[in-house]
Amino acid sequence: HHSLYYRMPGIKIVSPMTPMEYKKAYKKYMKDNDVYYFSEHRGSFANKKELKDVIYKNSSLVIFAISITRFEALKAQKILKAQGHNVSVFNLVWLKPFLLKKKYIEALKKSKYGGLVLDDDYADGIAKSIANDLNLKSNKKINVMGLKNKSAGFHPKVDNLPPSSQEIINFFYKMK
Repeated sequence: HHSLYYRMPGIKIVSPMTPMEYKKAYKKYMKDNDVYYFSEHRGSFANKKELKDVIYKNSSLVIFAISITRFEALKAQKILKAQGHNVSVFNLVWLKPFLLKKKYIEALKKSKYGGLVLDDDYADGIAKSIANDLNLKSNKKINVMGLKNKSAGFHPKVDNLPPSSQEIINFFYKMK
């Protein structure tokens, strides 16, 4: 998982989920002398669509989604929108170095409840680091959701899956 490599100096981490993101990352890698870690998820292989950020001027919540959680975040965003809540979603592709974009900070500062970083890894890693960076620049509360703090198995009763759209929605309503 990408959190294992996050602390390694000099390594770049990219988590592409769309065909164009893979192409852009590979092109950048080929022109660079640095080491790259492509944090791939098998859930991206069947995806043919590009994923766009959803940005509102005044959001209830701003979600920063990593890897496979991007699909569930966008699902949750649509459901919450239908329920009358504007939730912005930013798709994080370049995890290290993490660039704090102006649009992230602007969206957070205008948000009602702050932010939520979603990861398909344990929350106590890269997601928490990104949340801290966002918090320091925006002065907003940034929560983190990822895998539950338990080991995973390969059976439905013991599997440890990233946050689902329903878990994201439940989290949103607990924040209110």
